[in-house]
Amino acid sequence: MNDRVALVPGGAGNLGRAVTREFLAAGAYVAVPFYKADPHHSFAELRAQYGERLFTFALDLTTERGAQECVREVLEWKGRIDAVAHMVGGYFGGVGLVETPLEEWDRMMDLNLKSAWLVARAAIPRMAESGGGALVFVSSRAARSERAGQAVYAVAKAGVLTLAEAIAEEYREQGIRANVVLPGTVDTEDNRRALPDADFRRWTPPEQIARVVLFLASGAGAAINGAAVPVYGVS
Repeated sequence: MNDRVALVPGGAGNLGRAVTREFLAAGAYVAVPFYKADPHHSFAELRAQYGERLFTFALDLTTERGAQECVREVLEWKGRIDAVAHMVGGYFGGVGLVETPLEEWDRMMDLNLKSAWLVARAAIPRMAESGGGALVFVSSRAARSERAGQAVYAVAKAGVLTLAEAIAEEYREQGIRANVVLPGTVDTEDNRRALPDADFRRWTPPEQIARVVLFLASGAGAAINGAAVPVYGVS
């Protein structure tokens, strides 16, 4: 990824920060759109280490205007986008489908699926103009199994998986690749606080998932298109 330009929506989140760090360490220029709730201060160390290779700005990527402005910002910064690693997402679970409030359905679709579609729709034409590129999305093991108690989240993540597969089919002739990773429970401080009695040893560190995302987005993964890659080890 040396001197390639990567757009990492959600790059300030728990998994997103690991992906941002991995891309920077691989030599990429990385653009991270912040949302109002994102912890801006968490990038102080990365800014000090990588300087101009890290570019941040504030936008809401669940809106069409926000996604379009996001792509415009990156093009004004570096003139192209070589990779998109879409890390935006949210979780809702613990209740059955019937008990799920409508607002949670809308929130899951907006964060996990709508934002992915809007960013892809804005970025793909610009990437194709430059000869192609790679998109990597984050789905979930719940898209395929263990959906009880998290049905709405699972439906949204299944949509992300299908979105990646559709992009891979529709735009391969334009040099566009799209793949998706399927984590289980990610070993983050937030998840440990939420599930203090769980066996953390069976969870996947975000750094391990980030390395797979980088591989799929890089030239090393050029032969892979339309794949759904499990990243939950033996848990």
